[in-house]
Amino acid sequence: MNKSWLSKERLIQYLLIISIITVSIIGLYVLQLLTRDALLKIFNAINNVLIPFVIAFFLSFIIGPLSTWMHEKLKIKRSLAIVFAILIGIIFILAILGIAIYFIVTQLSAVLNSLLLLIDNTSLEGIINDVIALITDYFANSDITDIIDEMSQNGASVERIILLAGSLLASLTRFTSSFVSVIMVFVLTPVFMFWLVKEKTLIFTTLSKVAPKGFRPHVVELGKRSDVVIRNYFKGQGLMMLIIFGFFSVTLGALSFFIPDFPFYYAIVFATLMGLFNIIPYIGAWLGVLAPIIFLLTKHLEMQQSLLGGNIFLIAIVIVIALQLIEQGLEGSIIQPNVLGKQVHIHPLAILSALLFFGGVFGFVGVLLAVPLTGTIKAALEYFGEINDENEKKEKILIEEEKKKGEVKEKVTTPPKKKSILGGKPKNGDQKWEEYRFLKSYIMIMQHLGPFRGCLLG
Repeated sequence: MNKSWLSKERLIQYLLIISIITVSIIGLYVLQLLTRDALLKIFNAINNVLIPFVIAFFLSFIIGPLSTWMHEKLKIKRSLAIVFAILIGIIFILAILGIAIYFIVTQLSAVLNSLLLLIDNTSLEGIINDVIALITDYFANSDITDIIDEMSQNGASVERIILLAGSLLASLTRFTSSFVSVIMVFVLTPVFMFWLVKEKTLIFTTLSKVAPKGFRPHVVELGKRSDVVIRNYFKGQGLMMLIIFGFFSVTLGALSFFIPDFPFYYAIVFATLMGLFNIIPYIGAWLGVLAPIIFLLTKHLEMQQSLLGGNIFLIAIVIVIALQLIEQGLEGSIIQPNVLGKQVHIHPLAILSALLFFGGVFGFVGVLLAVPLTGTIKAALEYFGEINDENEKKEKILIEEEKKKGEVKEKVTTPPKKKSILGGKPKNGDQKWEEYRFLKSYIMIMQHLGPFRGCLLG
């Protein structure tokens, strides 16, 4: 019989698990209160190493094929091919960042200049006076004014100087720490990438040996599946970027012929930015479309300033938004399912949750790598689900075999029925049918004459 799901043994197990979890949470909370600064330092140290390693790990799937192609086709040594591939990747990323920063700065400055020129001088002076008044009131109600007055009139006290110097030193320390962390990321990422590309197989083979023997096959299989998922993601994402770049190059390029002061090469730049920003799921597509919208809005404000109208730029903005909606519809219904495939098909809610979680842990880098990380976790969950299904099938087979063995034992232990002295009734039409009838009649007669046999024989 099956045991009840709330039997005494199960209840004890559940209570034990809940007790262990509760005690662990309380212990971690107390430990965090006692060693808050130490844990924060340890977390920051781990984060400083983990961020460049994670970036290098995922970029190695892009740099690896490029270095392999250079090694096989151009006959360059393996190490040099990896170095050249990393340098090409760094130059490409810096070029894209430089173009994006230059465009953002120039366009924002143009928008601000246009807005300032549209505002009349009287209104501008009033706004400036209001801002100055707010700043003056803030400093008048703060301790900074008291410190300045005390330092200028009565001389600064030692306590005030120490307090001010301490706050300045703390701010400088935080800035220096952040700056050093950024530099370490830029320095360590290429180093990690080099060794991950060159010795990836050796590294993961060594890591798998650390696991217990019974778990090693699972570690190897998880590594293979994660490798397939991440490769498929980057291949699919690269192809999607090319498709988006081609779509907006054609559409924005055609639009540039009908819009004044909209050069064709600007359309190519916008298409490139929109394709690259697409690596950030859902959010990146709309961040990329801001570039042409800001540009067209700037042109509209300039035309408004010169009293020449400029409604054509507003129409162009509407067209750009419509093109973005069309592209998003095609991407969600046709491009993404066919390009990325089932390997990285993840629910939108899971992707948005991953963006928030990994973005909170790793910052902007976590936002970029949220999808491949989620795909890796999904592959691991699917693998363990398959193992669970296989174990359930094996259990069912064992139960069926045990049932069959039990039925055989019952048949063996059941006593056989006593056979008749006639050896069973022969079938009608058999040759021994007449003999059978004779013997049966004889036995019946002898049974009836049983009490008289003694007399007859006596």
